[in-house]
Amino acid sequence: MAEPRLTYLSESDVQSLHEQTLRILAEVGVAYNTPAAIDLLERAGAEVDRDRLVARLRWDLIEACLASAPREVLLAGRVAANDRLLGGERLVVTSDGMATYVYDDLTGERREGTSRDLAEMMRLCDALDEVDTVWPSPQAGDLAAETQALEMNAICLRSTTKHIQDEVRTPEMVAPMVAIYEAAVGASLSERPVFSVTNCTIAPLQHDAEMTEAGLQLCRLGVPIFILPMPQAGTTGPLSIVGTCALHMAELLSAVVLYQLACPGCALVAGVGAAVADMRSGLYLAGSPEIGLINLICLEMSGFYGLPTQATGVSTDAKACTMQAGAEGMMSGLAAALAGADSLIAVGTLDAVQSQSLAKIVLDCETVGMIRRFARRQPIDPQDALLDDILEVGIGGHFLGRRSTRVRRRSGEVWRSNVYQRGSFEESRERSLVRDAVEHAQEVLATHEVPPLNDEAEREIGRIIASVRSSG
Repeated sequence: MAEPRLTYLSESDVQSLHEQTLRILAEVGVAYNTPAAIDLLERAGAEVDRDRLVARLRWDLIEACLASAPREVLLAGRVAANDRLLGGERLVVTSDGMATYVYDDLTGERREGTSRDLAEMMRLCDALDEVDTVWPSPQAGDLAAETQALEMNAICLRSTTKHIQDEVRTPEMVAPMVAIYEAAVGASLSERPVFSVTNCTIAPLQHDAEMTEAGLQLCRLGVPIFILPMPQAGTTGPLSIVGTCALHMAELLSAVVLYQLACPGCALVAGVGAAVADMRSGLYLAGSPEIGLINLICLEMSGFYGLPTQATGVSTDAKACTMQAGAEGMMSGLAAALAGADSLIAVGTLDAVQSQSLAKIVLDCETVGMIRRFARRQPIDPQDALLDDILEVGIGGHFLGRRSTRVRRRSGEVWRSNVYQRGSFEESRERSLVRDAVEHAQEVLATHEVPPLNDEAEREIGRIIASVRSSG
């Protein structure tokens, strides 16, 4: 079975980076910033500094925790048809988030996102087959701060039947967030993990206290955790790709140890959030070539540790759907897919994840379709060579009438686009690709309906949000 693959590190490189990562954890350690984490680590034999809430980790403890982490993670949908298994054969693709702004592709205007925008973007992602799971985006700035996270997730539940990935930033938000999801699906999240969380470490070598305490509760409730270290080369990471990756892996392993100690066998995913800074402005870069290299290194190291993975890809620093956006997105997305990523944060954002647009969602799905076709496993054997057809057609004939041509066209031997311009010059000469993408999105939204939540679930969700609002 042929499968295109891309590697960057030799075996000695992997071993060297592994040793560097272990030195960071053993000699510098990690600030967990909460006694709840330090208690777990101390009981497991880690060297801890209770005054500084810092722990140093040895390989024997790390290795034991890696052994208990599962190699596959179920990301359930609100309907079973949208269940996805991370670590299986399919590259699982999620929409990107959380953007602050909505960009109008036709006028060039940008404004803050609203709850209506969130519902529309999530419904579009629900309709597009290239998107497997969603991350709430854009931010709904018209919602009250104390209930914003809950209301945004409720909007997502009404707007998609796909798996939802988000953040839970405080331990107080865990119970109402979990209750909303369990009301929507009528089952515990340990039975149907329709919701997962991103847990961001704070570079260099720290954990956020409140998010960590929330994560400790969530992993025990069956919620998969995507660990997303985000050191930025040149600012919160050293101005070295390898050094930033070593820092990234140290933060990643420190989280694996913590959550496996809290709940052995809990579902964890190794995310790649490390990036580089624009050294003129200090701003985050999402589409530089170094992002592709960071993905390659961190994916290979996560594979070495036996963890399922999620990479960043199809990202861009472009301010609109331009050639820059397409080039940057294809570079990072294809590199991650060929490096064996199990999941890819891929669809919908511009300007280093600050803006979102209808055209970008549609065009990113075209990119995802091409990536999946390029990276698809395919047998190389005599049957697939269609030698009988070649022998029968012979010299100077054609294959248009062959049954194999009809069958393979329908089965996707050649990838077919939805909006990319592939006809004659005359067919496309007066057309704008971005306008075509916007029109395609509008056509999809005009016809796509999402199965509603039942009345009992809606009442319970409303009660939960009202209770949090009144207590705040």
